Amino acid sequence: MQTHAIGFVHPSRDPGQMRALNGVLLLSISLSVLSSAARALELGPCEPAKAVKIIDTSLKEGKTLEQSMEMMIKAKVFDGSKACITFIRETSMTMRDPYPRAFKSLWLN
Repeated sequence: MQTHAIGFVHPSRDPGQMRALNGVLLLSISLSVLSSAARALELGPCEPAKAVKIIDTSLKEGKTLEQSMEMMIKAKVFDGSKACITFIRETSMTMRDPYPRAFKSLWLN
């Protein structure tokens, strides 16, 4: 049995696939934190366009994705549902030109 260093990418694995898996892992962690924070705060309606703007602005200010999502919850533009998260991600795709940081964080990282 061979051992490998953490982060080692086996030659048979595509690095693009690994980045995509890392992005999914980061998003799942963020969503679990988001769900925990959402339970602690009063939520508002699902407003994906406003959420994308808040996430992008926060990332531009140097905040992490997790901090950006907390700002989104505090602004009451998230209703706590998984459907709302999907709508926010889809909206970030359509708004990717004016708000590229949100798009990259929600889809590419």
